[in-house]
Amino acid sequence: MVLSSEKIYVAKNCRCASKNYSNNISYMIKQLLFVCSLFTVVAVTAQDKKVTISGNLPSYTKKYNVLLSWNNGNGAEEAKLVDGKFTINAEVSGPMLATISIEEANPAPGKKFDMAEYRKNNLMLFLDEGTITITSKTGLNDAEVKGSAVVNDYYKYQQQTKSLQDLENKIGDVYADYAQTKNMKATNTLMDMYHLHQSLIYVEQLKFVQNNPASPVALFMVEQALGMDRDAAKAEPMFLLLSEKLRTSEKGKELKEMIEVGKKSMVGVTAPDFSQPDANGKMISLSSFKGKYVLIDFWASWCGPCRAESPNLVKAYERFKNKNFEIFGVSLDQTKDKWQKAIKDDNYTWPQVGDMKGWENAAARQFGVMGIPFNMIVDPNGVVVARNLRGEALEKKLEEILK
Repeated sequence: MVLSSEKIYVAKNCRCASKNYSNNISYMIKQLLFVCSLFTVVAVTAQDKKVTISGNLPSYTKKYNVLLSWNNGNGAEEAKLVDGKFTINAEVSGPMLATISIEEANPAPGKKFDMAEYRKNNLMLFLDEGTITITSKTGLNDAEVKGSAVVNDYYKYQQQTKSLQDLENKIGDVYADYAQTKNMKATNTLMDMYHLHQSLIYVEQLKFVQNNPASPVALFMVEQALGMDRDAAKAEPMFLLLSEKLRTSEKGKELKEMIEVGKKSMVGVTAPDFSQPDANGKMISLSSFKGKYVLIDFWASWCGPCRAESPNLVKAYERFKNKNFEIFGVSLDQTKDKWQKAIKDDNYTWPQVGDMKGWENAAARQFGVMGIPFNMIVDPNGVVVARNLRGEALEKKLEEILK
């Protein structure tokens, strides 16, 4: 699967997940929804700040290394774990989210991935200038984190939402079991549960911003609400709660721009028109489908989550294509042959376009698409009536509007 960050967001150039993240099953559910994002750093200033992380963990008989990573891996430091203790020094441009983990220095050849071990040995935290202490008698995931007010703010939020994180892990584990059996009904149901879970997370994020409008962590919460699908309807109310200093900071201005772009695909707005060539070079515009309900589907041949959704799209199209409904596929491919092969292999019979510019696809940039699959439904007048629906949720919505 393709992506670029954890929710926990990773990066603009949309790299594949690291080996660790790609094996995180609850993370894989996120990958089924989105694949990349634009920003990770929530720095308010550009000057480097010195950070020292001092850790006190259990002693292990095996040798372990401690890895610190931030800004999509563009920033990284490493230290040895000696008698359960470690120290890492780093320089960051301002408060930002990071991952710290411990890994065996000399793992046995062919060692299989262990989810329980992975969760035990990983921790998300905020970096900020000064000293940060990490203390645990069990594993990193249960560590107490102390530092600046920013560091403490995020740690407190994590503790308050721990039960929700545990629930997400359980949903992910069950999802993995059903995915192996290719039980689409069960996985779709679990995906619905995941969406409900995310709505609970949003409530907690909103509560945090309301109570901490001047904390740089609040900027991170807005970014999370905006998500890789640029959900302006969720992010803007939260953004307006921020202190003036945060809203007018460099990061605040970036988020404001992202929100404005996200508004172009908000439910209730008229989607701006665009035109792109099909495989034969014929230009096809969104406005050419005026008078029909249209599912605008952004995808790519190399996108695993997109291809996994193909059976659901084919099923929906066959059911509703004669009911004033059309799908308009927009590819983020760069190679025409691979694009055409995927269309044939997945039995796509609806109009397909693409300028073969990958993530620089003009329509994708117009709508601020930072992760695929991404879709929206517009009504006969071009007004957005739904966005980012998949599986059974998509069919239910089509049943509702195409009575």
